[in-house]
Amino acid sequence: MCIRDRYQRRVHGEYKKNKKMSIGIPVKLLHEAENHFVTVELRTGELFKGILVESEDSMNLRLDNADMFHKEGKKQHFDQVYLRGSQVKFIVVPDMFKNAPMFKRLRAQSKQRNAALLREKYQQYKPVINAARQK
Repeated sequence: MCIRDRYQRRVHGEYKKNKKMSIGIPVKLLHEAENHFVTVELRTGELFKGILVESEDSMNLRLDNADMFHKEGKKQHFDQVYLRGSQVKFIVVPDMFKNAPMFKRLRAQSKQRNAALLREKYQQYKPVINAARQK
């Protein structure tokens, strides 16, 4: 397959149709944080504090009872505010989410992955280790 064919397939979406997309951990955490008090900083430097009512996979957010803090220090209150996900610099969620079940599953998966890698490395170097022991 030539480069041009690959480019046309990518442009017309054939690669995306075959790939299964899933949302990442940060987006899952964001969905879990709905109906909780969050702090959002935008790229422009404004800070929003309010209750996260709705979040999308694109990280678009809707906050209720939000306070906006300008860079100059001025405070402004909004009943509702909708923030575009591409403008979000970071989001602070409540500390209780550090014990979320999704992180426990991730820890278990990483332990299994690390154990499998160690077994694989051991099998790879087993002849070298055995030769060193016999000397």
